[in-house]
Amino acid sequence: MDLIPGGSDPGGSFRSLLRGDWFPGLLSALVSLFLLRSGLLGMFFLVPLGFTACLRGRMAAWGGFVFAVLLNVLFVLGIALFLGRSFAEFFPDLGYFFLMVLVFTWLMAPPAAGPRILRVRAAYRLILGALAASLLGIRFITGDSAGLGAFVRSQAELLSSLLVDSAGGDAVRRSLLEQELNPQRIMAVFNMVLLRGGILASSMFILFISRQLSLALAAFAARRRGAGVPVKSLGDFHVPPFFIWVFSLSLGGILLFRLGGLSAAETILWNLLTICALAYLAQGFGIVRFFLSRRQMPAPMRFLLNLGILLAILSPGINMAALVLLMLLGIAEYWLPLRRAQGNRPPPTPAA
Repeated sequence: MDLIPGGSDPGGSFRSLLRGDWFPGLLSALVSLFLLRSGLLGMFFLVPLGFTACLRGRMAAWGGFVFAVLLNVLFVLGIALFLGRSFAEFFPDLGYFFLMVLVFTWLMAPPAAGPRILRVRAAYRLILGALAASLLGIRFITGDSAGLGAFVRSQAELLSSLLVDSAGGDAVRRSLLEQELNPQRIMAVFNMVLLRGGILASSMFILFISRQLSLALAAFAARRRGAGVPVKSLGDFHVPPFFIWVFSLSLGGILLFRLGGLSAAETILWNLLTICALAYLAQGFGIVRFFLSRRQMPAPMRFLLNLGILLAILSPGINMAALVLLMLLGIAEYWLPLRRAQGNRPPPTPAA
């Protein structure tokens, strides 16, 4: 459970919502909708909802979910009426927002009672939520969503035009680019990447980053109020041991099914491989954070090291190498005790 202890409604009763926890939910929904429509900060639209869930409790979190969905529907309805367009054209936008807010609220504030599947550990809720969001995204890509299809085609045409124009006055190179990088081929590659883990990876990334920021901001706010609340950091994150088998079998299966021409099975295995790769990437980050937190170093030096890691990840060319190294570091912990204080973790399978 990701609720920070000491919130105003740790039990999550409906009476607490009527008593006053509806206002933090409404406020977080308003901030979330503002961030979503702000453009640059749009990827952080879930953070206000997670912040409220941590500090105010379960009912405030689910109240924020209801308010966010209703406000987004009203906003989109107003835009549709203002532009004179059909409300149905905005169903992909509404559906994805609804599902992302739903699974994130479940991630941050799972029910205290009910079926066991609803109360699994946070890592599994993250994976299940990202899978649901990716399935909806795949449905929009493979379906007959005219608005989404027109948007993707326009972006493909723009990208093709920019790449062709980069040839300048070289007629031969321009002709080759027009043949190889036409909008149809770009769309085919785009859809292939999305179906083979692209949508899943983006959904997991947004949910994971939003969760970490929510916990960090809520812990900071709790300390400012004088409540020393312990919150697990990324340095405490460990991938379940069986993931190494899923990772290995998925990688081998992709090679096998590619040779056999079974594209549907290959797509499923690509998504399983994406889940494992992102989990090990997060574990690699956790190992780095663990060593940085254990070292006695001045605060400016710690800040510079964290900044250097961030710049390496964001720098084109360097970032892929940095991400691969972090993923390999996370995989290596399956066999090597890189973090000494690991609690009662299950031992690796002897056959590995």
